[in-house]
Amino acid sequence: MSRNFKPGDLALTLAPIGDEAPAGCEVELLKFFHEGSDAKYQGIEFVAEWDLWVVRLHGRLAAFGVHHLMPLRGDFTHEQQKAKEAV
Repeated sequence: MSRNFKPGDLALTLAPIGDEAPAGCEVELLKFFHEGSDAKYQGIEFVAEWDLWVVRLHGRLAAFGVHHLMPLRGDFTHEQQKAKEAV
């Protein structure tokens, strides 16, 4: 299940990717792949080990499992923006 995400949605990462991206990064969702599917995106081929999204993170491509993404829309987006302004 893709948690009702759509391409172009923004999400917050709930897990880090090494030293490149700590948990809590904002990403743009690009393409969803179902678990076990033979996936190809912009010339990169892989097998999706779980339901995942290819995302844009700091101008680069990355992949996150659906369970490691939280939607950034609705009231939550507004609250996050207010928190950023307070910092």
